[in-house]
Amino acid sequence: MTFTIVAPTRRHVASVLAIGEARRLLLHPAMLVGWALLAVVIFIGLISGNPVTTFGTITTGAVANPGVFCILAAHMLVTRDARAGTSDMTDVAPATRRQRGLALLIAAWAPALVALAINLAAHTMFLLTDSYVQAPGPAHIVQAPVAVLGGTLLGIMLGVWAPARVTPIVAMTALISFCLVLDGGSGGRALFSPAQSWADWGPGNGEQWYALIPGHPGAHVAYLLGLCAMAAAATWFRLSARHRAVSVALGTVAIAIAAVGGWAQLP
Repeated sequence: MTFTIVAPTRRHVASVLAIGEARRLLLHPAMLVGWALLAVVIFIGLISGNPVTTFGTITTGAVANPGVFCILAAHMLVTRDARAGTSDMTDVAPATRRQRGLALLIAAWAPALVALAINLAAHTMFLLTDSYVQAPGPAHIVQAPVAVLGGTLLGIMLGVWAPARVTPIVAMTALISFCLVLDGGSGGRALFSPAQSWADWGPGNGEQWYALIPGHPGAHVAYLLGLCAMAAAATWFRLSARHRAVSVALGTVAIAIAAVGGWAQLP
């Protein structure tokens, strides 16, 4: 009797590695802080009795927590070998640099899926407690988890292009500042912010439900997905020299999706 040993395919290696990377992402200390803060935000939305706050909890709660923290967690995950001084060991490991990079890109979906599950659970609680004046639609619910995916992919991209320890702090500060500037803008400019509540505070300064901000939430999600794809393409361009033409093509498509979605979301 003879036995045939089948070597794992490249995709299989990447998928196996992705499971471990996803676990590290979800349990990273920065991520745990983000999950804890998200629980606080949901609790406040539940007890506030303010439908504006409740609506914003679903649309933007996970954007900052853990979305912004995903940048730090993902960057530290990408650069952990360099910081530990074990890069030489990983260079001779059975998995190639490209396979490890693909595993990270796959693992980036884990925080987004967890954020989606939490958002759905919070949405159900708000429905059962009659906390809405106007319930959010599907695009409103998936918006924040997509932003979490974007934060993770941004952290991975920065990890492969700019591994300096200060990079994620600068990126987090710049992203928060960018959102604040856009939030104070007019003429639809605020819609280009990942942290878009969609609830108009109105003349009552958010003390009671007024209306939804004009615009198209589904197109906004497409805009965010385009940004996510741009970060993934930039990462793959850096990691895979043999497939840079593919990376450029994917990046071009991603830019087109972000541009079309950004334009279509405007009222």
